[in-house]
Amino acid sequence: MSVPLASPTAASVTGPQSRPLAIAVVVLGSLLVAAALITLAYSVLAARRHRRREPLRAALRSELLDRLYGRDEPAWDAWVASLSAAERDELESVLDVYLRELAGRDAATLAGLGRALGIPDRARREIVDGGYWERTHALVWLALLRDAPDRDLLRAHCTATPRERAAAARVLYAAGTDDRATTGVDLLLRDDPEAFSVFGVDTLYRVAESDPGPFFDRAAADFETWPPALQRQALLVVRHLTTVVGGADLSWVVTALASPDPSVRAAAWRALGAYGWNRRLRDAVDLGAIPEEPAPTVRADAYRALGVWGDAAALDAIEAAGTIDPDPRAQVAAAETLVAQRGADAAPPASEQPFGVAWDWAAEHARFDRLARDISRDRERLHDEVRG
Repeated sequence: MSVPLASPTAASVTGPQSRPLAIAVVVLGSLLVAAALITLAYSVLAARRHRRREPLRAALRSELLDRLYGRDEPAWDAWVASLSAAERDELESVLDVYLRELAGRDAATLAGLGRALGIPDRARREIVDGGYWERTHALVWLALLRDAPDRDLLRAHCTATPRERAAAARVLYAAGTDDRATTGVDLLLRDDPEAFSVFGVDTLYRVAESDPGPFFDRAAADFETWPPALQRQALLVVRHLTTVVGGADLSWVVTALASPDPSVRAAAWRALGAYGWNRRLRDAVDLGAIPEEPAPTVRADAYRALGVWGDAAALDAIEAAGTIDPDPRAQVAAAETLVAQRGADAAPPASEQPFGVAWDWAAEHARFDRLARDISRDRERLHDEVRG
């Protein structure tokens, strides 16, 4: 009986090359086991620490509320002086929670506890000497405590990133400083700014709402130098500042209609839609140029903006451009806008190139929406009758 021998090639594969593979498997398995053990140990320690800290946290919370609401004078300094380092650390965590939930006189009283803990002074040191995260954490504390630091400190150390700019301006807004609009806009938009997060855009809106002049002046001067993303955000802020703009310079919003970026042009139309009451601004817009707009999405936003204006001149401009619009979606947007103004049962505009199917689509959807609302209203009425 003969036994076949392994070929040299198979022997060479299963021999020397298998040893590194086996070692790699063992090392990987060891690392996975070690990671699992470390994770388990950390979870056990965290749970044990939480169980030990919870009674301490509850006692500090109870004492804080008693001093805040149960006494004429909370005597924060004396209380803090009697606490251990661990208790002060835990009290800061409790204070953070309450400062986010309370406002008015209660928040102002709790700010005294923050000062007793030395938080404002520490925050200012972290702004000067700390890294990105330390500065951000410090700005959050100052905003919670409504304690605005020296403006030169913010300008020198808190404009490196959009997030720091927004946090610095938010401190001024939270503190209600008289210069929150002027200095806040300067912090946000000085020296080649970048696009913001949602928090940053909200902060820009809030500081501009109190006095829109500095924001509009800055935009009029620098808008064309900003990146498109920031331009869109500025136009979004304009869109929501309609009731406080006064006689601010809005010519740059009209100029944005000629931006090389279609998303900026669309944002400009959306912003202009909120200013139908501003005759001077409306007169600066060339409605006859809408058919020349190359982007269908921008034309659609133009139709919707004119629909918000809603007067005869605006509706005539929609009809003139919409009936000859070559893009079906943009034409539907024009038809939907006119139907919303004239009613689902109105006859389509008489034109050499009527809306056709776009009008039928818009009218059908408007009728369906009206029917759905009627059904919903009847259902609520019947529900109230049954309950009553």
